Amino acid sequence: MPELLEVKTIKRVIAPQIQELTIERVQIRRQVVVAPPATEAFCRKLAGQTVSGLERWEKFLRFRLTLGGCAILHLRLTGCLLPPAEMPEEKHTHLILAFSSGREPHFSDTRRFGRFWLLQDGEADTYSGIAKLGKEPFDADVFAKYLRALLGRRKRPSGNA
Repeated sequence: MPELLEVKTIKRVIAPQIQELTIERVQIRRQVVVAPPATEAFCRKLAGQTVSGLERWEKFLRFRLTLGGCAILHLRLTGCLLPPAEMPEEKHTHLILAFSSGREPHFSDTRRFGRFWLLQDGEADTYSGIAKLGKEPFDADVFAKYLRALLGRRKRPSGNA
């Protein structure tokens, strides 16, 4: 499926490299990349967490955490999560996740629009906008009845178009 291929690729490459690994520390190079909570709390609460899964929804990546909650990353226009490698840090690297295995994926974003959020279990996500998204177009539960209900709410004049 060609839609959002870059995000699917990032998930497919990164997920097996961080699955069940513990985040030892978070290095933030650009403060505005972290939305609520504040950067110090973000780093403190994320350190010691183990990633139990990585999910993609549109251009969002959701890191499921074993101690509860999740970290959400919205890649926006130019953001990417670069796989851990023995390469020097890029000019536009804004955040580094240092894992117990020694792997350190880098979040890089040349346009600086991408954001991370950290949510605790039961905390409403009023920040990221992920809750406003519809269903993925190729999900099994997207079917004629669902689409008809959505389109039936449209207000347009009746008659010939």
